[in-house]
Amino acid sequence: MFGDDVTVKLFADDLKMYVTVNNIKDCQVLQHGLNTLYDWTIKWQLNIYQIPKCVVLRLGNRNVSFTYNFNNLALPNVSVVRDLGVLIDSDLKFSSHIEAMVTKAHQRASLILRCFKCSDPVLLYRAFVTYVRPIHEYNCQVWSPAYLYLINKIDRVHKSRAVFARGQGVRPPAKNV
Repeated sequence: MFGDDVTVKLFADDLKMYVTVNNIKDCQVLQHGLNTLYDWTIKWQLNIYQIPKCVVLRLGNRNVSFTYNFNNLALPNVSVVRDLGVLIDSDLKFSSHIEAMVTKAHQRASLILRCFKCSDPVLLYRAFVTYVRPIHEYNCQVWSPAYLYLINKIDRVHKSRAVFARGQGVRPPAKNV
């Protein structure tokens, strides 16, 4: 439907369309795919109200300058896009996602320490595991870092767990809680 060179991925109400761009002809192939998608939405009376959510993310460093359009509206070029809760940047390092995740995890950990009047290390540890660790572990298979500076940022979140485990010299039980 969109052409042999255009790849389309669908998930729920989300669509990704991409092509490997080596020259201006490849850009025109993708633009043709966008035009075909627009024609399809008109045919089936599907109004796309979220045009501002439609963006162009260029991966790699050898990008051809081309302005893509959807319904005669230029699609903005972005360097970072959120997809299913993961921030994807144009260099695929996921540094933006890791920065945001570490910040949110530290904020949540600080909130727990401020709000809980109890100093029971087991309770604080369970609060960490319940409210902070899911932030850190969400989709970690996708954004697993390869750079040492990003690994160190994530390790600081793990080390903050030690704050929760401290107390009167008591450590939380080794068993899975």
